Amino acid sequence: MRRRDLLVGTAVTLCGLAGCVGSEFERLRAASSSAEYAPADDSSDGPDRDGTDAESDTPIEVGNPDDVPFLPAHPPHEVVLRNPGETERPVSVVITAGGGVESDRDDDGDDTDPLLEREFDLPAGERLAFVLVEPRSYTVTVRTSSDDGSNESTVTSGVDRHPFDCVRSRTTVTLSETGVRSESTSSSVPCPVPSVADTSLEIGERTCAGRMDGHQAVVEFADEAVIVDGESTTPTPCHDLSLAETEYDERRDALAITVAVDDEKAGTCVDCLGVADYEARIDLEGRYPGRVEVSHETPAETRQVTAVDYQLGE
Repeated sequence: MRRRDLLVGTAVTLCGLAGCVGSEFERLRAASSSAEYAPADDSSDGPDRDGTDAESDTPIEVGNPDDVPFLPAHPPHEVVLRNPGETERPVSVVITAGGGVESDRDDDGDDTDPLLEREFDLPAGERLAFVLVEPRSYTVTVRTSSDDGSNESTVTSGVDRHPFDCVRSRTTVTLSETGVRSESTSSSVPCPVPSVADTSLEIGERTCAGRMDGHQAVVEFADEAVIVDGESTTPTPCHDLSLAETEYDERRDALAITVAVDDEKAGTCVDCLGVADYEARIDLEGRYPGRVEVSHETPAETRQVTAVDYQLGE
């Protein structure tokens, strides 16, 4: 069910579907948004003012900052609604994940639920701000109508977000009697460089290799770490594995991970080609690298087993 909220004055505190913006996220947002809001045009399309509009203290948050890995690398995208006119305007806001609108369907054929669907009465001279937290693509649809309800205007804006955007961006939607206008701006911010904070390697089962066993690896990005579940052949089942390399190449934005075959443990061992399961974990600081390349090093050769590009969101 839709809600209608009446915004009165500038002391209103607005909370979104996930609650109010937390203090840490607000600090990061303030650090990346030091510039004041600028009017989209001169005062000719609104009342005689000092060139600024009143704005509510707290934006409506869409998403949870705690769910965003490496938050400083992903400044939130701001959506600001302006009403520079002399009368209050009803406005409907629908924010959907991805590039579609309300009628889009997901891969399973189900309706895509909006992340936010709200109705407001925006007073004259006021602004209403939203913060899109997660680094993904969005569609923002804004509808408004004239005082008598005879004229309805709609604008749909797509928001594209790169996983490593390191960009401060804003979409400003201006409501007027002649229609709805949307304008987007962006600027770069310093981007953190990935660095390795800690590493670990756990070796699982070691057995004689079967016909289908061999070198393979699966890469997962989770909990601000790169996790590799792999399988490496060894000269015998008694050989150990070690994490020989975890090196980040800033030029290529790539993290190289090499798992190497170690010496054979002392004692007797069955004479067969071995295979060992392992899980390597590389804890990171800064952000995820754009690419992870996993190699296996054996006494005979070093081969790249897999290479995976990092993608977050849509």
